[in-house]
Amino acid sequence: MSEFLEVGNNGEITLPTAIRRKANLQDGDLLEAFVEDDGSIRLVPKTAVDRKRVEEDQLKDIHWAKEKKGSKR
Repeated sequence: MSEFLEVGNNGEITLPTAIRRKANLQDGDLLEAFVEDDGSIRLVPKTAVDRKRVEEDQLKDIHWAKEKKGSKR
């Protein structure tokens, strides 16, 4: 699928509906932009992560692993 996009005054582009649907993008989704050596631009969908929740989950995992290790003795 190929589409032409226009870069606006503030550097903004609009992704056409057909592209958003094919990529399963919704309002508010994040895209990471990469500029390749040949100057082409690649957009990759990303998921935002709540760092505090990740840290809490990691601490729970560590606690669980310590309990499991202690119960095997």
